[in-house]
Amino acid sequence: MNKKRILFAIALLTILIFIAGAWHFVSEVNHKLWMNSIRTITESTHQGANALRIQLETDFKSLDSVWKNVSNSKSPESIPDLYKEVLPDVTLYLCGRKNCAKNADQAVFSYLKEHSPHKGILDSHINSVTGENVFNIFIRGILLDGTPAYLVKEYRTKTIADQFTLSFYDNTGFSYLVNRNGDIMVRPLHKNSNKTVSNMFDMISETENDGQMKALFQDSLFRHKTGWAKFTYDNTGMVFCYEPLQAGSNWLLVSIVPEGIIMEQAVSIVRKTLFFSGIAAATILVVVLVFYGMKMHENKLHTNALAAALNAADQANQAKSNFLMDMSHDIRTPLNAIMGMTKLARENLLDQKQLTNCLSKIHAASAYLFSLISDLLDMSQIEHGKVILKEDAVRLESLFQETADIMKDNAKEGDVTLTVLPVRLKNEVVTGDLLRIRQILLNIIKNAVKYTPPGGTVSLELTQESDTPDGYGTYRFRCADTGIGMDEEFLQRLFLPFERARNTTASKIFGTGVGLAITKSLLDMMNGKISVESEPGKGSVFTVEFYFRYQEHDGLTALELSEPDKEQTKDEGYADKRILLVEDNEINMEILEAMLEMTGVQTEKATDGQEAVKMVHDHPDGYYDLIFMDIQMPVMDGYEATRQIRRMDKSCASSLPIFAVSANALASDIQNSMEAGMNGHIAKPVDFDLIEKVLKQCFA
Repeated sequence: MNKKRILFAIALLTILIFIAGAWHFVSEVNHKLWMNSIRTITESTHQGANALRIQLETDFKSLDSVWKNVSNSKSPESIPDLYKEVLPDVTLYLCGRKNCAKNADQAVFSYLKEHSPHKGILDSHINSVTGENVFNIFIRGILLDGTPAYLVKEYRTKTIADQFTLSFYDNTGFSYLVNRNGDIMVRPLHKNSNKTVSNMFDMISETENDGQMKALFQDSLFRHKTGWAKFTYDNTGMVFCYEPLQAGSNWLLVSIVPEGIIMEQAVSIVRKTLFFSGIAAATILVVVLVFYGMKMHENKLHTNALAAALNAADQANQAKSNFLMDMSHDIRTPLNAIMGMTKLARENLLDQKQLTNCLSKIHAASAYLFSLISDLLDMSQIEHGKVILKEDAVRLESLFQETADIMKDNAKEGDVTLTVLPVRLKNEVVTGDLLRIRQILLNIIKNAVKYTPPGGTVSLELTQESDTPDGYGTYRFRCADTGIGMDEEFLQRLFLPFERARNTTASKIFGTGVGLAITKSLLDMMNGKISVESEPGKGSVFTVEFYFRYQEHDGLTALELSEPDKEQTKDEGYADKRILLVEDNEINMEILEAMLEMTGVQTEKATDGQEAVKMVHDHPDGYYDLIFMDIQMPVMDGYEATRQIRRMDKSCASSLPIFAVSANALASDIQNSMEAGMNGHIAKPVDFDLIEKVLKQCFA
């Protein structure tokens, strides 16, 4: 009897120790997840503040440049005509006598006349002429006749809010621009932002919060510090992250995110851990009682209990393993095709028809595998907040038509009719990220074609819905298909990463399940929207709304990746052109060299950056017409090699085209290539059509 009690006590103590260890582990994980989330929000806040800081500092420099041109004018009344075409939002204010500026803002004039500052930022206020909420930057100078004068640039707070207020955690968080006293200068249009308070500190009630913590928070903002604090607002815990704007102002960017959203991930882990801890504890107890309460028969029950426990654990982890299983299947499928067709090609080298068929299938499988990996990398970059949107001049109608043309072959292969409705846009040229807009359109159209059975149709439409006086417009893209459709339960999870209908693999429809999640995330970054209507067996309708700023003139855009002109031949007569290939990997060098030989161009090789710099230095000016530069290499990498070539005392140093050819294909890698002095970036695996396009661009 005593032995049984001792054994029971040992078992109970073991369970308690196990639970205590699990609880300690959960606490540590919870703390680390919390601090990681705070760092993410703080970094996003820093990026937002830095973006606005750069714009303000740039505009201050522009005002200085304008002032140098207008300060020597003998007629103040003629000065506005000198700069209004360059800086249309800038006004000249004269102090000490009647102001000569037309449509002058009385609040600005009164402030400058009363305080006479040298330069700075005027807090947001209502423009006495336009009635809009604005703020201003200004610089002071003296005209030839001794009159004090100010050049003042005006910003509409709505425009600044659209550009620089941030969004966090699936649009549950937002940000304010405030001054050091907490007065709100720019507020977002976010649904959770308070539209009634004028001072952010009024949101922090002392009945819900520690007065000393609030005072410390106020002091930190007043002293222009960087940090974070947690308060209760309207019975909800909120995290406040703040970053000084600087740029001659006393403003700060303050991001506000609900604490519950941040803790959601940690709570999920806690629940699962407690669940597994309970299962494990119960299993241990059952094992002890069964083992010592029965003999051989009880041993059998013990084995069954262990099997049941393992089965329960497997079911609990099924949600995670489903994704791994799908990815294993989807990756191995094209790998099997590549390896199998390579073997068949080797055995049929003399059979031209069979060899062509094998190579065609190897190419298709490689392209599919590449798209899988690209989707996963894109999703990872978005989740870590490392995607940076560009501001290209984009011709929407042309981009829409090109994207539809790209997908026509895919639709034809699946016996799907792709219908493109006529496009008539009032404002075709807008500002946006050309590649990301194309990615959104392609993801939606690919999804429609993939889930539409043979004989079905996919209809595409692009319209301009509305515009605003401040130069913005709403554009609507609609994709309707007669595909398999989706039920209501799956629609709730449609835009979650790694989600797809469980019957898709059995139906030979593969993919990562992140395409629509990427689309939704990119649209959130662009302040756009996506909605879907669907019914099983009757098809789906995806509707996307973009909100773009108009661009009056075309600008230079990124290198287009559309299909090359099929009527042009491969050999463009490049026999007199010489290209330097810089690559440390022999296979990659062999592939790139073989591609270039097809164009007739001459090639020379270097195996690292240092060797490439020496070859350019030792040869006369203009010897090389183009350089394809790898990034990661021994001795000297491609970035440093490019910088040294650009610094050479040669007339060709600045004009010689240098293109990165690298497996580093993230947005930050492309940006690093441009900052090092390269003309473009080509991601591995290398597409021959893109190589041809670069040659045509450089040798035109």
